[in-house]
Amino acid sequence: MYIPKHKLIVGGKVPGKLVDIKTGRQYLGKQVRDHKGNYYKGTEVTSNSEKLKLVKDIKELEKATGLRTVYVTPTPAEYTKGEFIRYFIMDSRSRRIVETDKKAYLAEKKDSKRYRKVMKLIWYIKGNPEDQVINGYIYPGVKTKNADVAKKADKVLPGISSQALSNTAQFVKM
Repeated sequence: MYIPKHKLIVGGKVPGKLVDIKTGRQYLGKQVRDHKGNYYKGTEVTSNSEKLKLVKDIKELEKATGLRTVYVTPTPAEYTKGEFIRYFIMDSRSRRIVETDKKAYLAEKKDSKRYRKVMKLIWYIKGNPEDQVINGYIYPGVKTKNADVAKKADKVLPGISSQALSNTAQFVKM
């Protein structure tokens, strides 16, 4: 394959680390980036060039997008109630979803940037985590209820169920 030299960037800062696909180890040698953002070993791209995998650094990604995860845990009052409100922000450019606190959620909602989506949802945190069968009827457990919440949230913020809501038993107490 031929790529014109004016579409190649040799060396430079990498937003994360480069990994050799064959060995799975970090690559620290000379690299070149094409106009599509693909990295290759060496200083030019030829038909024999070996492609490198870019593993993005979370801190660099946070700095670039301005989004950072805030770890919020339920209060004793919320455990008594059995529900916990969780807040999320999605950057549609990078498809990154972070959990945040109410203050950051409200600030982001107020800014109303076109490339950001915000969402709040109710997460169940009290009850039996597993489904129960009583007199032939299935009563859903907290895990099942939270899986339904994650499924509905995935329609609004695609990818949230895998990025932030994969553990349906998170914060659950009997």
